[in-house]
Amino acid sequence: MEKRAFLAIALSILVLVIYQEWVTRYYGVPPPPSKGPIKQETEKPAPPQPTAPAPVTPSAPAVQTAKAAKDIKVETDNYVAIFTTQGARLKSFKFKKYRSSVDENSPPFDIVSLPPNVPLPLGVRWQSPTPYDDAGLLYAIQGGDLNLTGNSKGTLLFQGKASDGLVITKKLVFSGSTYPVDLEVSAKAADGTSPVPEILLTEKSDQSVPNPDAKFEGFIARVDNKVKRDLPAQVDKGDELSGDVSWAGFGHTYFFFALLPENGAAHKLSIHHVGPALIAAISAAQVQAGEANRYTLFIGPKELDILKSLGKGLEDCINIGYFGFISIPLLYVLHFSHGFTQSYGIDIILLTFLIKILMAPLTHKSYVSMKKMQKLQPQMEKLKEKFTNDKEKLNKEIMELYRRNGVNPLGGCLPMVLQFPVFIGLYNALSTPIELRHAPFLWIKDLSRPDWQSLPFAVPSWWPSALPSGIPVLTILMGASMFLQQWMTPTAGDPNQRKMMMMMPLMFTFMFVSFPAGLTVYWLVNNVLTIGQQYWISRSDR
Repeated sequence: MEKRAFLAIALSILVLVIYQEWVTRYYGVPPPPSKGPIKQETEKPAPPQPTAPAPVTPSAPAVQTAKAAKDIKVETDNYVAIFTTQGARLKSFKFKKYRSSVDENSPPFDIVSLPPNVPLPLGVRWQSPTPYDDAGLLYAIQGGDLNLTGNSKGTLLFQGKASDGLVITKKLVFSGSTYPVDLEVSAKAADGTSPVPEILLTEKSDQSVPNPDAKFEGFIARVDNKVKRDLPAQVDKGDELSGDVSWAGFGHTYFFFALLPENGAAHKLSIHHVGPALIAAISAAQVQAGEANRYTLFIGPKELDILKSLGKGLEDCINIGYFGFISIPLLYVLHFSHGFTQSYGIDIILLTFLIKILMAPLTHKSYVSMKKMQKLQPQMEKLKEKFTNDKEKLNKEIMELYRRNGVNPLGGCLPMVLQFPVFIGLYNALSTPIELRHAPFLWIKDLSRPDWQSLPFAVPSWWPSALPSGIPVLTILMGASMFLQQWMTPTAGDPNQRKMMMMMPLMFTFMFVSFPAGLTVYWLVNNVLTIGQQYWISRSDR
């Protein structure tokens, strides 16, 4: 009995440790406050530091080809992007299919929502032969606003020329139905040489207030077929990488902003904290004169099929964890059933039925084993009285009693042990990919968030601030169902073990308060099915 109680306690501690690890992984450590605004271009730039080179001003005043900066709008089936000719940079990128919050009236989510003192992404710079940054260069534009649908394509060609004859060209090719954008960048000096440009991606450094609808995950890259993840706190310290770069960019829980080199061999990556900005730079080791640097620009949702379609392992930007071999098949099952139900809540219930059917033989065997142990309790008590002073002999006699009656003392714990990998895999399948973001079910507005956030119930004034500000109705129902399940589960008569097992529902209830509602739906339905199975086995055993 003591072994079973110890195993159950160990499993409980394991659940709590895993939960704490999840919280740390998904929320991260808040970065330190920003160190001040970026200097204006009229100020003298600071000398470059070895660990965090700051953006530099142009080496020569730009020859403006227009009187003022101009905004260019590109609208496709999936997004609305705004570019500015000031630096030929991306000013806004709004997803047409994804809202900024769970409120149905909220505007589309804009992944390029940066403070005024943070540089816009898609700038270029180089350190030699003369340091240069195109932030102050006013580009000419060939083409105007684009409105693309279906298979139609459109092109924007930005060209900037400085007074010393340096010419920078940025060419972007868009498609009406897909997220990837073809990007070509080239630079040519008056003497015919071509400096190697670094393409810049930017993000604000102050992530102390995370966006629950798209938490910032940091800098993510695939270098030499290994995924490198720098969490927000690590990004703040800076990093430099080199090798065969498949892709690199800034990740959010549900979205990714990345560059994919056409040929990633011998590329360099750097990420630094400069004032209120995080600046990531990607460049080839060298470029031949007259050749352009070709990339695929991906700004889109973390949908498996979309990411896999690029063919460079971009799906690895989704942090599925060690149980991805479970999470991904479960996610595909949800995709399949969603084609028929159009409700992810129903899909989760159907998935629960499927998992329960697959595990039913183990559950049945476990329950029967516990019933047999319960019937052996009187004989075990006699053995305890007989061998009170001989623990070794007592253990041998108990094991012999189990053997004669065909009882496995660990049989009752096996389904619980096997349930944990499924539980963890399902947690990642429901909380990481974008499918459940803002997915409604019954009164729940977002299956990827805790259920209490969907109810506008007011809480009493004495309610502790550490507790949820809403009432977790679904979580309470889950806890009650788990309590009933534990009450119906036969025990071997050990009072301490039974008390400990009856505490499990309370522990799980507190844990599930912060878990996605989709996972709570799964656990609640699983409990109800287990209660029904236990009731049926009990009646058939009479």
